[in-house]
Amino acid sequence: MITDFLSISSTEHWRHQEKLKTDLTLIATMTTNIRFSARCSSLLRSSIVGLSLMALLTNSLAVTSRGQTALPATNQSDAAAQLSVRIMPPDGSAFLVEQLFDIRVEGPPNLSGPVNISLDGRDISKWNNRSHLTGRPLDHPSSRALNGAPAFLSRDWSFPNAGRHTLRATVDGKAARQVSFEIIAWQGTGPKVRNVILLIGDGMGVAHRTAGRVVSRGLTEGRYRNGMLEMDQMQVTGLVTTSSLTAMVTDSAPGASCYATGNKAANHQEGVFPDNSDSETLKRTDPESDAFFDNPKVENISEYLRRARGMNLGLVTTADVTDATPAAFAVHTSNRNASTRIADDYFDRRNQTGLTVLMGGGRQWFEPKGQKKGGRRSTPTNAKVDPARDLVKAFQSAGFAFTDSTKSLQAGSVSRAPRLLGLFAPSTMPTAFDKLGHGAERVNNVPMLDDMARVAISSLSSSSPRGFFLMIEGASIDKQAHAEDADRAIWETIEFDRAVGVAKRFAEQTNSDADPHNDTLVVVTADHETSGFSLIGARNPDPRIPRGSRDVARAYRGFTDYKDGNGDGYPDEVDPPHKLIVGFGAGTDRYEDWISNKLPLPPSVIKDGRVVANPRRDGPEDADPASRNGTLLTGQVENGEVASAASDPDGELITNAVHTSSDIPLTASGPGAMQFVGVQDNTSVFFKMMRSLGGSYQRIYYDGPRNASTRQRRRTKSF
Repeated sequence: MITDFLSISSTEHWRHQEKLKTDLTLIATMTTNIRFSARCSSLLRSSIVGLSLMALLTNSLAVTSRGQTALPATNQSDAAAQLSVRIMPPDGSAFLVEQLFDIRVEGPPNLSGPVNISLDGRDISKWNNRSHLTGRPLDHPSSRALNGAPAFLSRDWSFPNAGRHTLRATVDGKAARQVSFEIIAWQGTGPKVRNVILLIGDGMGVAHRTAGRVVSRGLTEGRYRNGMLEMDQMQVTGLVTTSSLTAMVTDSAPGASCYATGNKAANHQEGVFPDNSDSETLKRTDPESDAFFDNPKVENISEYLRRARGMNLGLVTTADVTDATPAAFAVHTSNRNASTRIADDYFDRRNQTGLTVLMGGGRQWFEPKGQKKGGRRSTPTNAKVDPARDLVKAFQSAGFAFTDSTKSLQAGSVSRAPRLLGLFAPSTMPTAFDKLGHGAERVNNVPMLDDMARVAISSLSSSSPRGFFLMIEGASIDKQAHAEDADRAIWETIEFDRAVGVAKRFAEQTNSDADPHNDTLVVVTADHETSGFSLIGARNPDPRIPRGSRDVARAYRGFTDYKDGNGDGYPDEVDPPHKLIVGFGAGTDRYEDWISNKLPLPPSVIKDGRVVANPRRDGPEDADPASRNGTLLTGQVENGEVASAASDPDGELITNAVHTSSDIPLTASGPGAMQFVGVQDNTSVFFKMMRSLGGSYQRIYYDGPRNASTRQRRRTKSF
């Protein structure tokens, strides 16, 4: 039979469809009866072949789509319909006991009949456009799909006990599809932490961390004799996979959303599952539309902990506070760029999220629009979205202390304030490189990330008797890696590491004092890797090599020679003779002379519909004559050279380096830290943080397959 399968060519596939279905059933029956043992190694190898063929044939017959199981079609119209039926939550999702989430089913536009949906065999169709928590109709019923497809939406489902459940849906009695999801317990009898501090170095991969260590600590005869970074010196180290619900390569919104909700999200979305009521065109024409706030939601960590424990939330970032990463921990939207609505949600829903500390850039979204360019926006779909709203005054009226400078941040009254709003720039805050005076523009009175972290922890710890969840983001590691600006990205990594040190000092105090109920878990990771950052070697200082020549990128020889006279972690000189040479494996065309950029210019520009190297950065039009001889390095990402790609209505030309799907490092310390050893899916970080809060983590952690044979091995083997 296996020989018959292998002899079928791709062109003959559809003529053999019915036979393949029969064969598929037979293979499934055979592999179900397999027993794994050392004495059946040959049978095991045969089963692997059989299972591989099953996966191949299942995919070719469209039996599965986007992780959802389509039940066998009975006719051609069913087969066409089932390819488009979608159920949210996706197959394989997981939620905590009592965690709220929404259920949505979307049919294909060619069917107009009712959507019928069952949960564990029980019909729940009557809950369409109703809250399962309150039983009442939704204030904002499911928006009609843009393609006119039938849909079902019910909000606020939760389950009191751990277990597995199955959703099955049909449209007009056709196109049956089902998904399963799991409910996970998190409360236990072990030691619990009161606080969790999650530090996210946005875009920070292994190479970014290594570069920060090389530049900040230095190498002597191959050893880091000046010590390691703060984030290197933690109890455990692991790796995290980074893909989103809709793509191998994630963006920051779902990258953070998985930590906030325990579930995958689509690119550009956070705290929600995708639906078919919005579009990419709408994002450009009406970014604040209600259509971006009606998606099926998943209760995030701040909402859950506020509701279950009365905990407080703190968000600190060097980006706009409305940017993707901080927003993922408090907001639900399918458009990460709906900045006016996100800012409004921070204030309007502060009692649901427990938001008490909010610091970063993005002041433009909190001040009235007025006559200035940029800032708050209105939307024709919701008259309550007011571009003239003064959110700074609203926060102050609600008892928040306000700070907008280093000087005011360091005032004792601010650090002791129980509620705090800090907005230090109109948009993204200046980089550490520029704050320390290495750039052409002077930056004054703007705090460093570690200063913000210190004040945030002081405020939260003094006003959170039931504990707090604090997210601290080093946002411009990502933004400067996008810009292919190695020096600024590295300085951002060092600044971020100093904030890690602040968090560690606080945790060391709480975890070693006489109170066993105030412990803190510190987790340091990223949301994805940016730019394919790679460390090539130390610069060749030979004066005979002209500036801009590729020959300065010396391989396999020597060490860097950064000096740090005052011991603050930042080198005294940006461009020492043997400076670190960095490459970008996921970059665009650029000119490069491996000398720091005084101005933060983009690496590429659009010319005649194509992306080309920016001639004003290390190229022939650079303002500095000494920088006009940079080497032209060609990139590896799409640049619009093919007309069809350049004219894609849902695409846009990429003028900087992009994210990659590389695994990212994670380090952790505190009760429950051992959970994070090994390679883990990004959604599991949420559940592991919650297990630390609930005292249900294992002292020695196993995160492998959960099947009968594994359970048997665990019963018979002592760890």
